[in-house]
Amino acid sequence: MNNKLRVGGIFFDLEKAFDCVNHDILLTKLKFYGIGDKDHIWYQSYLDNRYCRTAIYNDSENSNEVSNWAQVRYGVPQGSILGPLLFLLCKNDLPMIIHKISKPIVFADDTSILFTHSNLIDLNKNIHIVSTT
Repeated sequence: MNNKLRVGGIFFDLEKAFDCVNHDILLTKLKFYGIGDKDHIWYQSYLDNRYCRTAIYNDSENSNEVSNWAQVRYGVPQGSILGPLLFLLCKNDLPMIIHKISKPIVFADDTSILFTHSNLIDLNKNIHIVSTT
């Protein structure tokens, strides 16, 4: 604002962020960051072959309803110490990719991207939004 520039911002809050982590991408990034083959196999076994199901207890009828087991293909285990770390590894290169055209601010699953330009019309031309929904 002191430089008389126009400012635009995009604010992201990833819903169910820990459930969005692609295992293949995460494992590729672990290799890139120097995780050796022995440790890489440990991480792969930590992520692969996980299953989950939902159980609902009906107190008034004193009964349980349980879904079938389903394989977990995406995401990192929640409630663990390793889960948040693996999630952050997945998104930690975002600031390096967009830092030339914007100012990224990253905290956990919240990301804000700030843009500045002297001309509001040029600022709008430089912001391209791609929806994933």
